[in-house]
Amino acid sequence: MTHKTSWGKGVLRALGLVFGDIGTSPIYTLTVVVALTVPTEAHIFGVLSLIFWTLILLVTVEYAWLAMSLGTRGEGGTIVLKELLVSLVKSGRQAAFFSFLGYIGISLLIGDGVITPAISILSAVEGLLLIPGFETTSTKVLMAAAGVIAIALFSVQRGGTERVAGAFGPLMLLWFGVLTVSGLVSIGQVPGVAHAMNPWHAVTFLVENGLAGFFILSEVILCATGGEALFADMAT
Repeated sequence: MTHKTSWGKGVLRALGLVFGDIGTSPIYTLTVVVALTVPTEAHIFGVLSLIFWTLILLVTVEYAWLAMSLGTRGEGGTIVLKELLVSLVKSGRQAAFFSFLGYIGISLLIGDGVITPAISILSAVEGLLLIPGFETTSTKVLMAAAGVIAIALFSVQRGGTERVAGAFGPLMLLWFGVLTVSGLVSIGQVPGVAHAMNPWHAVTFLVENGLAGFFILSEVILCATGGEALFADMAT
């Protein structure tokens, strides 16, 4: 019985620690991408298809399946991956190259840790504009609110990641439940949106939009932010 309780708490903490970013990224990604292209039916299907297959290939296949299988006694992350690669090569030059890649990976992870919280919090605060009576909220007020929330969160995090994970776990469980219900209702209302799972829409979108499609693809990758935490936060 105790084992089941510990397992349940572990899953709940993982929701709060790892999956929060993944659960919010596709939402603001769609907002950003639609603002960069003409919202025609073909473009919407193309963007949705790009997002869907980015989540499948990058998050599910690369991170959840491939990267999560690369670890040492339950420990993972960029440094552990670098050590695994270095142990497989014999040349000192190759070892130095993999070490250099490890430094770059750590730098990118730090950069992501600086940028992602600000984007996620600001995107959430911008949801106030959708509430009746708050449509005229100024940008300065939104930025100030996002700043206060960020400071409050990082102040609490000083007490340890476990405390943050325990607090946000139930919230993320509720969040994913709302996403599931609202998503199923929306699909029921517009069942044709399921055609976006066809990768042909993504390919057609990129071919027809040329260079502009390539730049939009650079914004679509935002939907995968947080996926790296699956590997980087192993055993935390």
